[in-house]
Amino acid sequence: MAYLTVDGAIKRYGATTALNGVSFSVAKGEFFTLLGPSGCGKTTLLRSIAGFSQLTEGRVDLAGHDLLSVPPHKRDIGMVFQDYAIFPHLTVAENVAFGLKARKVATSEIRGRVAEALATVRLAALADRLPAALSGGQQQRIGIARAMVVKPRLLLMDEPLSNLDAKLRLDLRDEIRAIQRTIGIAAIYVTHDQEEALAISDRICVMDHGCVEQIGTPQQIYGQPATRFVASFVGTMNLLAPAAFGLPEVKGVAQWALRPERLRLAEAGAGAGERGAGNGAASIAGTVEHFSYLGREAHLTVQAQGHRLVAQIGAPPPDLAIEAGRQIRLSFDPADLHGFDAKGRRVQAELAA
Repeated sequence: MAYLTVDGAIKRYGATTALNGVSFSVAKGEFFTLLGPSGCGKTTLLRSIAGFSQLTEGRVDLAGHDLLSVPPHKRDIGMVFQDYAIFPHLTVAENVAFGLKARKVATSEIRGRVAEALATVRLAALADRLPAALSGGQQQRIGIARAMVVKPRLLLMDEPLSNLDAKLRLDLRDEIRAIQRTIGIAAIYVTHDQEEALAISDRICVMDHGCVEQIGTPQQIYGQPATRFVASFVGTMNLLAPAAFGLPEVKGVAQWALRPERLRLAEAGAGAGERGAGNGAASIAGTVEHFSYLGREAHLTVQAQGHRLVAQIGAPPPDLAIEAGRQIRLSFDPADLHGFDAKGRRVQAELAA
């Protein structure tokens, strides 16, 4: 059952339409991510839910009540910002307690709730420190604790990890997901990082130019992209002409797409467009542009029939080395192809293996 519902959200700034009829719902306790490139409307949508920006048209309901008629400070929504937004002159505990004091919660209750929140984000031992003495990851955890200590009905997070280095991002994204599960709160998370979205989300809403491209689980978004934009934006995708490499043309398909990890080094002797080794695979002949050995996988860039293909070879042999300029064959299962029509929408057509 829907806990938060956004219906037909439109936001215009003069002649510019930032949101163009966005609709989705979020279940209670769900971790829902808005994913898309800069300028796609995801932060505008988040700010509209929080009440910092008013929609031109549309409706937002939370727990069955119209949210747009409620002023921001009464919406009971927790917000975690990209830039931490913590008070440098207050201690960690004082920062976390700030929202409770503003709500005139009793001092005795404040102490208990702050202690609980700090324990949840693993900052209990640093309660009396000033933020300047903490790392970026610790400062962001203050923001998370402050947002959840007021026990909001909804938690909104606007690119909270973008200012952290790669290692901290990995660590803190897992912590955020664990905290959200622990407190059982519905959360909407904004990011432009595809891997981050896939790693932590229950469902993902991919946006572009103010519109929803696809909503689904991480597995659906990556494995069954609804549009060419989703296919190319989430992960890496090879885009192929409909008749490339001897593949037959299929009605309605203007372009095929294939994930790099679905390409394999082909057995010798299989011709281009032929089925190789009797296993139903098609093969592609090409010239190696670049080879990188990364341990658990190897990356190849190959020029083939006017296409620049990227292949990711999993668990490569330790002695695998392919020099630039070498002629090789790559094979793939036609069942792994994704077909898109001239407007970039998924076509339910597959090539038989």
